[in-house]
Amino acid sequence: MSAHDDYCLAQVRQGDRDRYLALLFSPASTRNGLAAIAAFNLELARAASEISESMLGLVRLQWWREAVEEIAAGGATRRHPVVDALSEATRTRRLSADRMLAMIAGKEDELESDGAPTQAAFDARADSTAANLIRLSLETVGLDPAEPALAAASGEVGRAYATIGCARSVLLDARRHRVRLPAEALAEAGVDLDKLFDLRPQPALQACLRALGEQARAALDAARNRPVPRRALPLILTAKLAGLHLERLRRAAYDPFDPRVIATPPFDVWRLLPSAIIGRF
Repeated sequence: MSAHDDYCLAQVRQGDRDRYLALLFSPASTRNGLAAIAAFNLELARAASEISESMLGLVRLQWWREAVEEIAAGGATRRHPVVDALSEATRTRRLSADRMLAMIAGKEDELESDGAPTQAAFDARADSTAANLIRLSLETVGLDPAEPALAAASGEVGRAYATIGCARSVLLDARRHRVRLPAEALAEAGVDLDKLFDLRPQPALQACLRALGEQARAALDAARNRPVPRRALPLILTAKLAGLHLERLRRAAYDPFDPRVIATPPFDVWRLLPSAIIGRF
């Protein structure tokens, strides 16, 4: 394993527990490529969420846009362990640069948006980011994400995972005076944004998260009925993880102040094992 592969795996282990757990079940022949894509996704997420100034985040995303364009051109690339790993994975696995650029565009839209996105904008953003991460992972394991069943399931699982993720992180976003939940869901439940930004509990927020949880469950159910091959482990395990997070939300009565919502039990890896073996979630 090269230094850049080691770097990517270490970054994912430290910064993206879900993707790291999924990597544990991946074949050795595809693990480095999957780690490169996960590390790339982590870099984009950090640019969008960990940099305090939106403009600085956009500058960082532009840096990654240029890096991906260099990879796609097939010439010299800037020096960065994730760029090196992503370049190698793109060359050996024929990954789609367009999907990587779409992920960047989704994060740019998130940073540039003022206020809660519409449901349509939220869904488009989830497709650009979470669903494209799944599609790139499918390319890495030698599958065609444009195949009808995989295309549909990738979109459904990506939307469900993004919805559940935003629901779980609603308080973290509120501390930064950000809201990523769909505006229609917030309005229908009657969520008071002032109370949300003050981190004050309100039944309306639980009602909003419950409704979004039901949407996510419906999307996972639809994906479960698709004829997805067992080799599509990145999709299958992402769906399983989304289901585990959703179940914790349900047990916490969709109360984001309940610590179970963001819990990361160590036995999750064992809950993934049956899905990894039978190829179902």
